[in-house]
Amino acid sequence: MSKNDKSAVIVGAGIAGSSLAFHLANKGYQITLLDENSYKEVEIFHNKAVEISPHYMLNNPSYNSLMTKASKFSYELVRGFKFTKKDAMMKGVVKLYDLKDCEKMLGKISTFDIEKSAFEYLEPCTIKEKYYVDKKAGIYFKHGGWVSPIKLCSSLTNDRNINLIPKSKVTKINQKTSSWEIYCENSNRYFAKNLILCNSTSLNKINLFKDIDLKKNRGQINWVDRKKNLKHKEIISEKGYLIPDVNGLDIFGSTYERDNENKELSNNDYEKNLKTYFKLCGDKFEQNHGLQKGWVGWRAVTLDRNPYVGKVFADLPDKKNRPYSLDDLNYHPNLFINVGYGSRGYTLAPFVSKCLASMVDSSQSFEEESILNFLNPYRSWLKQIGLRKKMLTKYK
Repeated sequence: MSKNDKSAVIVGAGIAGSSLAFHLANKGYQITLLDENSYKEVEIFHNKAVEISPHYMLNNPSYNSLMTKASKFSYELVRGFKFTKKDAMMKGVVKLYDLKDCEKMLGKISTFDIEKSAFEYLEPCTIKEKYYVDKKAGIYFKHGGWVSPIKLCSSLTNDRNINLIPKSKVTKINQKTSSWEIYCENSNRYFAKNLILCNSTSLNKINLFKDIDLKKNRGQINWVDRKKNLKHKEIISEKGYLIPDVNGLDIFGSTYERDNENKELSNNDYEKNLKTYFKLCGDKFEQNHGLQKGWVGWRAVTLDRNPYVGKVFADLPDKKNRPYSLDDLNYHPNLFINVGYGSRGYTLAPFVSKCLASMVDSSQSFEEESILNFLNPYRSWLKQIGLRKKMLTKYK
């Protein structure tokens, strides 16, 4: 690739777009980073803190392998920026379980490629003594914590090769002979060799991506003044989470609801989140905390809860005339998407975006190629026509 080809327009300045810009800039690319909002109005930036937390499943080894790599990567990335305690606290995550479920999960985790020093079993007596929660066992994960979303994304994009342009809503894209042309609502146009869409649920507003199936989930998080009896700094998690002492606030949540466009804080969701808070802090309020405070946002979610990351089809072949091999698939040149992280963006996106940056740069490792095969945006369709298995086994 010639030096002149190292240009990219990235649409969306959240964690997916900011991470990708960071990795491509490190590879010498000139990045134009567009977002439809002014920078401080990016939705997630109004949240006080986001969690980095490994989330495992009992019967999904590919996902669990990705999660192990991604959570460690994000943990080390945040620590590498040397943020103050005001902006990040990487003290780990404690996940709570019923005793039998904890034993099953611990047995499964022991088979993962994860350092023994990165997790620890916590007996119910320890959970009760340290975290005030009764009748629960737990697993402590080292590679977790919280970070200010605006602080992390600002740090990722603080590079002379990255030109961040807010208030630039993309309305149309055109493919030129050797580049992409991007039209914005403010009448500005941009050109680049590579185009990557990282704009969450706004992706489907562009006609070219009508075949990408994303659902929109509303989530609400709340916070109250810190409870004095919470002395630990670790995040506590069980069907919800509690981030203790973020600059004097306890942050807890989260709710999930499909097809709800309410931008205002909901009292019903506040009550749901309070139940999570009471459960995870082992106590109830000792006083009236006044008006509720919190954050409302929308998460782009895929059918199988794994992100869509990779190249974009130029056309979706008819199943009746389905391709016989992976080589028959027709992709747009230098067009990619990086969306669908749901509530796990700050855990997964920094690492997955590193893999995508290597795809853009045609410098993928075996591991990166395998991960992006797993996250292929058309994996459901490929499975239906019998090519999904070939894709996953091609590089073994």
